[in-house]
Amino acid sequence: MLNQHLRVAVLFTSLLIGFSHNAFANGQENVLSPKQAMEIATKHAEGNVIKTEASEHNGKAVYVIRIVNEGRVKDILVDSLNGKIVKPEKD
Repeated sequence: MLNQHLRVAVLFTSLLIGFSHNAFANGQENVLSPKQAMEIATKHAEGNVIKTEASEHNGKAVYVIRIVNEGRVKDILVDSLNGKIVKPEKD
Protein backbone atom coordinates (compact mmCIF):
# COMPACT_ATOMS: atom_id res chain seq x y z
CA MET A 1 0.00 0.00 0.00
CA LEU A 2 2.79 2.41 0.91
CA ASN A 3 4.57 1.49 -2.32
CA GLN A 4 1.47 2.43 -4.32
CA HIS A 5 1.16 5.78 -2.52
CA LEU A 6 4.83 6.46 -3.14
CA ARG A 7 4.43 5.73 -6.86
CA VAL A 8 1.44 8.08 -7.07
CA ALA A 9 3.35 10.84 -5.23
CA VAL A 10 6.34 10.49 -7.56
CA LEU A 11 4.03 10.45 -10.56
CA PHE A 12 2.23 13.64 -9.49
CA THR A 13 5.51 15.38 -8.80
CA SER A 14 6.92 14.46 -12.19
CA LEU A 15 3.70 15.59 -13.88
CA LEU A 16 3.82 18.96 -12.20
CA ILE A 17 7.43 19.46 -13.20
CA GLY A 18 7.10 18.21 -16.76
CA PHE A 19 3.61 19.49 -17.63
CA SER A 20 3.16 20.70 -21.18
CA HIS A 21 4.55 24.21 -21.48
CA ASN A 22 1.98 25.09 -24.13
CA ALA A 23 -0.84 25.55 -21.63
CA PHE A 24 1.23 27.83 -19.45
CA ALA A 25 2.84 29.71 -22.33
CA ASN A 26 -0.58 30.63 -23.67
CA GLY A 27 -1.58 32.11 -20.31
CA GLN A 28 -4.15 29.42 -19.61
CA GLU A 29 -4.45 29.17 -15.85
CA ASN A 30 -7.37 26.77 -15.36
CA VAL A 31 -5.43 23.58 -15.85
CA LEU A 32 -6.79 20.36 -14.34
CA SER A 33 -4.66 18.65 -11.75
CA PRO A 34 -3.48 15.10 -12.43
CA LYS A 35 -5.81 13.91 -9.67
CA GLN A 36 -8.82 15.57 -11.33
CA ALA A 37 -7.90 13.99 -14.67
CA MET A 38 -7.60 10.57 -13.01
CA GLU A 39 -11.04 10.97 -11.43
CA ILE A 40 -12.58 11.87 -14.79
CA ALA A 41 -10.89 8.92 -16.52
CA THR A 42 -11.96 6.39 -13.88
CA LYS A 43 -15.57 7.53 -14.26
CA HIS A 44 -15.23 6.76 -17.96
CA ALA A 45 -13.46 3.39 -17.56
CA GLU A 46 -13.36 1.37 -14.36
CA GLY A 47 -10.08 -0.06 -13.14
CA ASN A 48 -6.82 0.85 -11.49
CA VAL A 49 -4.73 3.76 -12.74
CA ILE A 50 -1.23 2.51 -13.45
CA LYS A 51 0.20 5.54 -15.22
CA THR A 52 -0.59 9.21 -15.70
CA GLU A 53 1.39 11.56 -17.87
CA ALA A 54 1.02 14.96 -19.44
CA SER A 55 1.17 14.92 -23.21
CA GLU A 56 -0.13 16.62 -26.33
CA HIS A 57 -2.78 15.32 -28.75
CA ASN A 58 -3.75 17.22 -31.91
CA GLY A 59 -2.24 20.40 -30.51
CA LYS A 60 -4.05 20.16 -27.16
CA ALA A 61 -2.49 19.61 -23.75
CA VAL A 62 -3.90 16.34 -22.39
CA TYR A 63 -3.35 13.84 -19.64
CA VAL A 64 -2.88 10.25 -20.73
CA ILE A 65 -4.38 8.04 -18.05
CA ARG A 66 -3.54 4.33 -18.35
CA ILE A 67 -6.09 2.09 -16.64
CA VAL A 68 -5.96 -1.67 -16.17
CA ASN A 69 -9.06 -3.75 -15.49
CA GLU A 70 -9.11 -7.56 -15.49
CA GLY A 71 -5.84 -7.70 -17.41
CA ARG A 72 -6.95 -5.25 -20.09
CA VAL A 73 -5.12 -1.95 -20.47
CA LYS A 74 -6.84 1.16 -21.75
CA ASP A 75 -5.48 4.66 -22.37
CA ILE A 76 -7.89 7.52 -21.71
CA LEU A 77 -6.93 11.01 -22.90
CA VAL A 78 -8.39 13.86 -20.86
CA ASP A 79 -8.18 17.46 -22.07
CA SER A 80 -6.21 19.26 -19.36
CA LEU A 81 -8.15 22.50 -19.79
CA ASN A 82 -11.79 21.45 -19.96
CA GLY A 83 -11.76 17.90 -18.55
CA LYS A 84 -13.42 16.35 -21.59
CA ILE A 85 -12.50 12.86 -22.75
CA VAL A 86 -10.51 13.25 -25.96
CA LYS A 87 -9.90 9.58 -26.64
CA PRO A 88 -11.48 7.10 -26.87
CA GLU A 89 -14.33 9.08 -28.32
CA LYS A 90 -16.78 6.21 -27.97
CA ASP A 91 -16.64 2.79 -26.33
